[in-house]
Amino acid sequence: MAGKTAKASATDGKRRAASDRARAAEGKAAAGDKAAAGDKAGSAALARVQAVAVKGGAAAERRAHALLDLIERRKARIAEDFYEIGEALRELQRKKLYLVLGHATFGEMLKARGIMGLSQAKKLIGVAAALPRDKALTLGPEKAYALTRYTAATPEVDTPAWLLDQGATIAGKSVEEISVRELTAEVGKARAQAAGPKRPDPEEKRARAAARTAQATLRKRGARGATVEARREKGGYWLRVEVPLEAAAALLGE
Repeated sequence: MAGKTAKASATDGKRRAASDRARAAEGKAAAGDKAAAGDKAGSAALARVQAVAVKGGAAAERRAHALLDLIERRKARIAEDFYEIGEALRELQRKKLYLVLGHATFGEMLKARGIMGLSQAKKLIGVAAALPRDKALTLGPEKAYALTRYTAATPEVDTPAWLLDQGATIAGKSVEEISVRELTAEVGKARAQAAGPKRPDPEEKRARAAARTAQATLRKRGARGATVEARREKGGYWLRVEVPLEAAAALLGE
């Protein structure tokens, strides 16, 4: 009897294992169908992007390839030629020439072509947009980019080129003297200051003071639990008063 029971259990185990394998196979098939559908949708989206890009014609495609070739040639001399790379990247991005190459986004083109990371590309583009070539080369890529971040973080209406032309100082040092690390620290200070607590609105301050006075007066006259809150509505601030029903009757002399 025990032998028959063991044999039946083994048979049931084999059946369950076969059932599990069948379900796993069905799951893989469903996942494959879903992935295929996703690939099909992605291909359709890319086809639409390419259809739009084709409007630029062969001239746009040639220009895009020429710019990419320039970048590849200059990458080996990036310490000297970072500015030209930034200008080329800027044109590719601004004119959306990556579309004629079959890429939906600027970042996608950078990754697919193995050019550089998107953050590095944005640095070079920022330098090319903010500084003339001679000034950027004098500072070098890292300091030039740090200077663009500094002028963006400070409230003054200035530019990196203007700071250099005026011989301005940052933390007591000229732009040429200050290090990249010190300049980056100043960027952090400027951002922290800009994000600091805002100065209170004088009208709001008066409204809150009036609310506190009114609340204290009501409670002193017997309206225990009374609250007064200042709220800004259309046309200015209003005081919202809440008092218990019994206290309201006493205040009104009822």
